[in-house]
Amino acid sequence: MTKLKLFMQIEGRRSIELIEVAEEAGPEAVLAAAAALGLAIEAAMVFAGEDEQPLRMGKPLHHQGVKDKHRVHVHRCKKIGVTLHYADTPEAHHTFAPTATVTHVKRWYVHELKMAPIDASEHVLQITGTNDRPDPDVQIGALLTGCCELSFSLVPIKRVEG
Repeated sequence: MTKLKLFMQIEGRRSIELIEVAEEAGPEAVLAAAAALGLAIEAAMVFAGEDEQPLRMGKPLHHQGVKDKHRVHVHRCKKIGVTLHYADTPEAHHTFAPTATVTHVKRWYVHELKMAPIDASEHVLQITGTNDRPDPDVQIGALLTGCCELSFSLVPIKRVEG
């Protein structure tokens, strides 16, 4: 029986777990692997890669495009409402799948602001009200637990000039 090694990220956890499931297994096997690691989440869905829709339960992973060494994400929210702030501009709101990366959210917001690429390269997303600047490849679902709302501020990268 062929096995799939998958990189699993879970609601509220930035760490990535390596799991192994049968190629013929469905998303239920991913949820079981999460439970075996003590990371069971009630009413969770499984997403693949940066897909916006959860995988269908009962359908083999490989029939849904999941291949060896792919990334899967376990989350209760089908969509995450994101509020974005920048300087004196009115806040923006958009919904993203929990699999959207911080880079994806920033790219969307920079486009909305019509910010020049050079200016955008000098800014990062920071969780509003904190000093937490998640890595660009972190999926936003990993930043929340028990809710489906997130707020970011677009802030300048601090530079040390000498």
